[in-house]
Amino acid sequence: MALHRFQKGELGHWLRIVADSSEPGAAQAEVPVEISQALQTLRCIQPGENGRWLITEKGKLALRMEEPTAIHVR
Repeated sequence: MALHRFQKGELGHWLRIVADSSEPGAAQAEVPVEISQALQTLRCIQPGENGRWLITEKGKLALRMEEPTAIHVR
């Protein structure tokens, strides 16, 4: 199984989509299968009870590290 090769900023983009769509009342986001499989392999997302993707603690950390204000970017 080949793991998706994320381009710069792509990981944060998809994690933001998953995080936003997991909020109560938000519309279900369409995440391509190869992206969702890669994010699951990286343990950044997991399937929720209602069939929606949920962002894990590791995913939240990865999302914070993608932000321009992250301490490692300075």
